Amino acid sequence: MGQACAQPLAYRARARDVAAMLALMFQPFRRAFDFRGRARRKEWALFVLLQMVVVIGALVLGIRLLPDENMGDGLLGLPLAYVAVFGLPMLALQVRRLHDSDKSGWWVLVSLVPYIGLGMILWLMLLPGSWGPNRFADDPRRSWEGDLFE
Repeated sequence: MGQACAQPLAYRARARDVAAMLALMFQPFRRAFDFRGRARRKEWALFVLLQMVVVIGALVLGIRLLPDENMGDGLLGLPLAYVAVFGLPMLALQVRRLHDSDKSGWWVLVSLVPYIGLGMILWLMLLPGSWGPNRFADDPRRSWEGDLFE
């Protein structure tokens, strides 16, 4: 009988986790013009995952719906639409992610360097954030810490 009560609690906990994950995944859209503060690796990774799902979905849909002879013409607008939707939120997120590791947002320009830029920005995005508050903001992972120990 106790297990029957525990199952709905576990389901609600999973539902809260999924809702929190989705909120974090779409947060870069809400903060598209916010280049201040810090962002967690999890937020960056979930946003990259969302972009991958959208790109793969658009390509599959484009390939399935367009006849072979017009495929190139129909897919020409996809990169422009992608940049229009994801460009500014990703730029702001990358700057906040750099702030999390106590680096200037100007480091995002390293992605413009041919050949090594993509690998370098990927490495910078995956660096762990600095522990505790830094010059940009409080630690987003440990926002409860000050209330607990003060």
